[in-house]
Amino acid sequence: MELVLPLTPAVADTSPQISDDETLWLARARRGDIAALDALMNVHRGRILNLAFQILRNESEAEDAAQEAFVRAFNKLSSFREKSGFGTWLYRVALNVCLERKRAQRETEALCPELPAPSTTFDERLALEWALDHLSEPLRLVLILREWHGLSYDEMASALNIPVGTVRSRLSAARDEFRRLWTQMEAE
Repeated sequence: MELVLPLTPAVADTSPQISDDETLWLARARRGDIAALDALMNVHRGRILNLAFQILRNESEAEDAAQEAFVRAFNKLSSFREKSGFGTWLYRVALNVCLERKRAQRETEALCPELPAPSTTFDERLALEWALDHLSEPLRLVLILREWHGLSYDEMASALNIPVGTVRSRLSAARDEFRRLWTQMEAE
């Protein structure tokens, strides 16, 4: 399985409107149609894998998290109320799975800390990952959802279950902090 590059801006349409095909697939999936579930999964697989990889930073973990997100979403398809787009709702499910896995990783790391990595020189990509890793989780999430996945403020608010104003302020803070970290990296 090929994973979408983790640090490339999204080009897919992330609008909350659901296509006619997707509406039909949702109705059929709610009745237990496996082919419809498969079609929905194929439409959203790349974006969900990309999101999971950007949060978890491990391809295998991202694949597992994406699979778990799809299983959870399809088991709870009856709770999808269509107030937002299916993709936005699925993003929220995937985001929850990833955040649970990050919490579990932190607990494991606290019990078994790793040795610090040897000093290396950073190329641009490593510097970018370093800066993202040094953002707080709430700031990193809004930055990733906006800059790499192209979500609107409303979609981010829905996916993160926070007000649009909070999304705007977090995104502003994330950009400021990212800029500061990037400048710090260049100075070193």
